[in-house]
Amino acid sequence: MKNGWTYLVAGVTVLVYIVYIAMAVWTFYNLPPIPEKVVTKSGQLLFTAQDVIEGKILAQKYGLLDYGSFLGFGGYFGIDYTAYTMKFYVDKIKELRGLSLSDADVKQLITPQLTTRSSSVFAPASGVAVVSDEFGKAFGEAVKFYGELFGPRSESIGLRPNLITNQEEVRKIVAFFTWGVMIAMANYTNGFPYLPGILGPNIHVTVATWATFFVMLLVIMPLAGYVIMKFLDYWKEPRVTLQLPPPGPAQRLALLGFVLAVLGLSVQGLLGGYLMHKYTEPAELYGISGINNILPFNVARGLHYNLAILWIAVSWVSFALFVLPYLGVQLSRARALAILGAGAVTALGILLGLWASYLRLLPDPIWFIVGSQGRPVISQGTFWLLLIAALLFYLSLTVWRASKTSPEPIQPLVKILAIALAGTAFGAFMGALPVVTPWWHFTIDEYFRWIIIHAFVEGFWPAIVIPILLILLVIAGMVPPKMAVAAAGLDAALEIVTGMIGTAHHYYWGGQPTLWMYVGAVMSTLEVIPIGFLIAYTVVLWRRGEYKTELQKTLLTFVMVAAFGGAIGVVAFGAGLINMPVVNYYTHGSQATMIHAHLAMPLSYGVPTMLMWTVAFFLVGAFGEAHLRRLRIAVVVMAVGFYLQVLISLMLLMTNQFIT
Repeated sequence: MKNGWTYLVAGVTVLVYIVYIAMAVWTFYNLPPIPEKVVTKSGQLLFTAQDVIEGKILAQKYGLLDYGSFLGFGGYFGIDYTAYTMKFYVDKIKELRGLSLSDADVKQLITPQLTTRSSSVFAPASGVAVVSDEFGKAFGEAVKFYGELFGPRSESIGLRPNLITNQEEVRKIVAFFTWGVMIAMANYTNGFPYLPGILGPNIHVTVATWATFFVMLLVIMPLAGYVIMKFLDYWKEPRVTLQLPPPGPAQRLALLGFVLAVLGLSVQGLLGGYLMHKYTEPAELYGISGINNILPFNVARGLHYNLAILWIAVSWVSFALFVLPYLGVQLSRARALAILGAGAVTALGILLGLWASYLRLLPDPIWFIVGSQGRPVISQGTFWLLLIAALLFYLSLTVWRASKTSPEPIQPLVKILAIALAGTAFGAFMGALPVVTPWWHFTIDEYFRWIIIHAFVEGFWPAIVIPILLILLVIAGMVPPKMAVAAAGLDAALEIVTGMIGTAHHYYWGGQPTLWMYVGAVMSTLEVIPIGFLIAYTVVLWRRGEYKTELQKTLLTFVMVAAFGGAIGVVAFGAGLINMPVVNYYTHGSQATMIHAHLAMPLSYGVPTMLMWTVAFFLVGAFGEAHLRRLRIAVVVMAVGFYLQVLISLMLLMTNQFIT
């Protein structure tokens, strides 16, 4: 069937969102309860459900989740608020009752008595939680501790000076942290966070891991056999070389987007160095005081990862504008400039909004809409996310129309690209919900937050990059068109299914139903399969040795660096170090996630993006063959640099976390 692969990719795109909507119903009816009130056995009221809800919103408002983490989700510079608060309560109770108190007795004193076992999206608060009198006294001490930490001490730990001075706001934030402790002790988080003698992993952590190994063995062999069969079917198919005319004025204008992307990448790198320096000098910058007034850690971190997303996204939009005329689309300079301008305004709005929001320059509720949502990674204001969704839908429609006028050998690849863009757009829309105010329940928030992250990174972004790379390889006469379509269709479908449904590997410890652990463990680990196929494609391509021109050699070099970067960053440090529940339990909330991100993001997505720059500038005549030779060396050196960064920096930082 001519459009079989296109239909498959479209089908799985619809399927994954149907699965998420269906599972949302199950999740939202089985939320960890937020008690209407929390009281001690002697009758003292500690806090209410409204305090917990407002405390969550305040934690987002002040950017606390881009500094520390909650149940392991957030930034990794500061403490994990749940784990630290739990340890704080254990120590305080031991002080009050005597240091000889056994762990079993302490556990009993900090475990709440709940009159209801779950909340739903329609009944956010229900029942009463009764805690020990010692717990109540420890809560009061925790309010004092965090009031000092986020107030007079905030600058010394890398935050804005006197970040939170309103003690009532501090009390509500501590109520939110304490609620995290309560649901962990009541077994809603599968035994996370780990505190020896008090809390440990439950049986599902081990069983889900074994289930993953079983399914991998069950699935990998048949799929590998199918891929080998397709290799044999398609590899001897005739290849074509498509001659491209010189770029027109609108295409040359699109190169401005690459200039903006290079600027964004440069600033992102500087911010990365600044963030690493913060670990040694949190209050100053080489002796210069006052730096946290304008660039505290949470602001710098938010700008750093947003720039990583934005320079890649701007490059893809610019490259799309560059190639659309080759696909038969009439593109005027005005239209190209309008699209680039919209992208630039969106990018600048996201960055300035985050900076102004975390420095408390935006009032309620504007900070959430045009500033920063305060959700780690998905910190963009909801207005900007909706604008991104609209731009992506428009680009998807434009690319789909282009598939009808593009050269016949690459038409299916263009259609797959359009579908992937639409899937990403819908993910951005879901991430913007509920648009005007934060989600009231942390578990609901995490559910939607990770959907958009995977829609951008692990689900649909591979389905965007792979067709683009294969289009370039087909045009260069390096891959038979039928082979390219089969590779793009199979890999895109597998990436979307495993990457999107595999989002559930972020639902292990956040209060979601335990069923998600099994779904996430299996599906996210299966993400290694399409990456393995890509590595096989590139190795076979290299072994054939049919790359003669400098452009062909450059395409192959960049693709191989990206493929092996994905193997190490995604497979080894993603599936191996993060996805397996029994491993993730101990690495969750640590710098292990940063190791994964600092290999997967720049090599799997950054390198193909740089290849787009290279091809575009080569086609307009700005790069010659000598430039291509130097760029091949440069991309290998860059990849080695990221591996060294992991070995001598991030991995040591992670090790130090476990030691201390």
